Amino acid sequence: MDINAVSQLMSGINNNEQQNQPIAPPPPPTTPLPTAGEAAGTDFGAAGTYQQGVQPQEAQTFTVDRERVNALWAQHEARVESFRQMVETLFGQQAERQGIATNWQNNLQNIEITDEMRAEAEEMIQEGGYFSVDETAARILDFAVALTGGDPGRIELMRDAVQRGFDQAERMFGGELPQISHDTHEAVMNGFDEWQEAGNAAAITLLNRGE
Repeated sequence: MDINAVSQLMSGINNNEQQNQPIAPPPPPTTPLPTAGEAAGTDFGAAGTYQQGVQPQEAQTFTVDRERVNALWAQHEARVESFRQMVETLFGQQAERQGIATNWQNNLQNIEITDEMRAEAEEMIQEGGYFSVDETAARILDFAVALTGGDPGRIELMRDAVQRGFDQAERMFGGELPQISHDTHEAVMNGFDEWQEAGNAAAITLLNRGE
């Protein structure tokens, strides 16, 4: 066998050995894959990339507690009605004292009025008295502020309750109340206006007279 033939034979053997060599495995990844526990809490996002430690959020559902809402509304209506009744009573009592003191329109003609009753009624309706314009109006406004917590958003609710109380007291007295009651009604409404304009019940003049 000549040298050329030997060279060709050795070259063929080398080629066969190279072709039969096993393929080396790829190098390990530089970033470790998440564990099974980590993968369970992985947010892959729209692009398919994962962010470790981000837990998926579950959709929250909310249910209206109808029973609680109805109970609160009933309580609210009861308080407003109580306020209206108080206003009606105050205007009625004020008118009664006016009738006793001055025999206003003979509305109390079936009641025997003594001099002592008349003197007491006169004292109660005069300036500074319990049923005077300012004192009665201040009492109504003070109650309204306490009932609403001073919230100006509820002024119209209180204003309406006062008007209904005044109207009912008027009906009790044959459709008309004495001037002192009209003056008191006006003072209360002015107090609501001051409260609304300032956005704060502390601005009501009648509630600051003692300061």
